[in-house]
Amino acid sequence: MGSAVSSIFGGGGSGGILGAVGGIVGGIFGGPIGAMIGQAIGGMLQQAIGSGANSAVDTLVKEHGMPKFLGEEVKSTIGQVINQLTSQSQQGVSHEAQGAAQQNFGGAVKQWESDFSNQIVQGVLDQLRSQGTGSSKGSKPSGGGWLQAIASVMGSALGAKAKEMVNLSQQINDASAAKSAAKSGSEEQSKQADEFNKLMTQFQATSQEYNYLNSVFTTALKGLGEALGTMARKQ
Repeated sequence: MGSAVSSIFGGGGSGGILGAVGGIVGGIFGGPIGAMIGQAIGGMLQQAIGSGANSAVDTLVKEHGMPKFLGEEVKSTIGQVINQLTSQSQQGVSHEAQGAAQQNFGGAVKQWESDFSNQIVQGVLDQLRSQGTGSSKGSKPSGGGWLQAIASVMGSALGAKAKEMVNLSQQINDASAAKSAAKSGSEEQSKQADEFNKLMTQFQATSQEYNYLNSVFTTALKGLGEALGTMARKQ
């Protein structure tokens, strides 16, 4: 499951969707409007996290036997988190910036949302199978089993993104050392400087992506933990 989770969260040092989008925004718009469009894209990504998670839960309920009341609990918890975060992150973003973000990057974010949803479904099913409670054969998972599987997928996703940040940090250190070691004004120094700047952009984008996911998942995990506790007390 680790590779599946890593792929959707922009693994392999790519900087994820924010890395690609951030570079395009800076190249096309630049200045304050570019920053505002970047902020609008961040809001779109936050919404995509919520919508993708909701779509995944709907699939688990309709096709894999997750109890409907649990699905509604998860969707409600994540929905509250997303609404709170977007109300904060989108303050001061103009309608023009939001429109430009949607026009230029709406398709990419929508694809991210779809892939994100599919990976959540696959990750949860993998977790249930590893527990010996697959949704199609054998014993059915309990309500707690479903919530634990979702929580595990969220935790693994954050871990994969954090690991990517550590790897990028090491690459930045290596590029910085190579730039310093190269002869001043040489082609090699210019090459290493370009690589350093590229890695810094990827790291910043990856950090922002991690922050978005962390804000959603940590709060959602707290809500799911409380739900698990309530279920345990009723047993």
